[in-house]
Amino acid sequence: MMIEIRHLEWITVTADGRKVLGYNQEWYPEKRQKLAGCGPTVGAMIAAYVEMKEWQMPVTTKEGATSKMLDIWKYATPRMHGLYKTRWLKEGLEAYMKERGLKGTPEAMPIPPIHMLAPSFEKLKNFIAEGLASDCPVGFLNLHSGGEPIPYHWHWMPLVKIEERDGKTLCTLWDEGVPYIFNLGKWLANTKFGGGFVRVMGTERELK
Repeated sequence: MMIEIRHLEWITVTADGRKVLGYNQEWYPEKRQKLAGCGPTVGAMIAAYVEMKEWQMPVTTKEGATSKMLDIWKYATPRMHGLYKTRWLKEGLEAYMKERGLKGTPEAMPIPPIHMLAPSFEKLKNFIAEGLASDCPVGFLNLHSGGEPIPYHWHWMPLVKIEERDGKTLCTLWDEGVPYIFNLGKWLANTKFGGGFVRVMGTERELK
């Protein structure tokens, strides 16, 4: 099993003369936005991807990405300690998409820190796989990395791929222009604070 969004190039932009994988919260103009803006940054990539399918309006530059990030900030504004609940990004995307008449339904799967209350591994794997199969990046809130090679705690990142390899379920995320691969099962088993995931379903329609 390997499921990947079909158009990685739709969220790859030109910044400072080179191609960059995904958007970067450091592009926000204000200090607070740079510090707390990972959630709306991921939301902006999801929104841009959906809009490309709906309206064929590409975001290809750092400037265009920053404009989209500023748009989403209004709908998914970080609280004092950031956007640390999955429903806040889900609700922000819902409002943004509804206002613009975009197809698709944002859905969230929170992962609580108490492991016995967390969804099963199969349920989580299917949530991510179905979201990527709907052809849209999946937002990933990592509150604790659980020993996996995930760059930051308390941080949102986009998932672009899930695959079964050597008996493991591996997810690929992008952060600061770099791809990272982590073991989803080990993350779920070992994360101390949990996190969650946000997907948009019902966006399968391809460009003609």
